[in-house]
Amino acid sequence: MDQTLELASFRGNDEPCLVEAALACRMCLSSDVEWSLAVEDFEGQVECACRSCGYVRLVSLTSEQTLRLSLQPSHA
Repeated sequence: MDQTLELASFRGNDEPCLVEAALACRMCLSSDVEWSLAVEDFEGQVECACRSCGYVRLVSLTSEQTLRLSLQPSHA
């Protein structure tokens, strides 16, 4: 897994397609990504695993982004 922490680039009130685009694989650009959310006290992280190429990365989230992802089902 890539050890570089990436910052998510969506807002809490963005359309679902923009959230999906922000979590898309940065290696092959596939949107077929499985993600799992880890919630901390005020912020969170999401581990994104591309189903197409297998690339896995960790994305840092603000509290607003963490809340947004916690309210929608994972793409597991």
